[in-house]
Amino acid sequence: MVDADVKTKCFISEKKQPYLYMKVSLTIDGEDVGQLTPVQYKYLIMQALKETLGQIGASYTVDLLKLSSNGVALLRLPRGYSDKLWAALTMYGATPAKRRCAFRVLQVSPFLMGLVVDSRWQQ
Repeated sequence: MVDADVKTKCFISEKKQPYLYMKVSLTIDGEDVGQLTPVQYKYLIMQALKETLGQIGASYTVDLLKLSSNGVALLRLPRGYSDKLWAALTMYGATPAKRRCAFRVLQVSPFLMGLVVDSRWQQ
């Protein structure tokens, strides 16, 4: 039986957030991505942008907030670049050393907390 006096509250942000947060993973054939430094990881992201979008793509601001030992990274980027970065990462297929690689976008959220708590995988 539902109580008519119970009120639920839902928080919805009415303004657009200036940044989006993206959780991405990287795999490289024949290489342990856990050995990559944050600088090397970001270099590969910038290479993906440069190869796909040229010098303009390389000028986009992408912040690497956290890199875990399994190759999963948390990125912060301006809201307007999310589709371009997603496309560039998806199409990037080889490192400068000619090793096959693949970025996978795991999650995107306007809030950093949205990447930490994922209701789809909770048990």
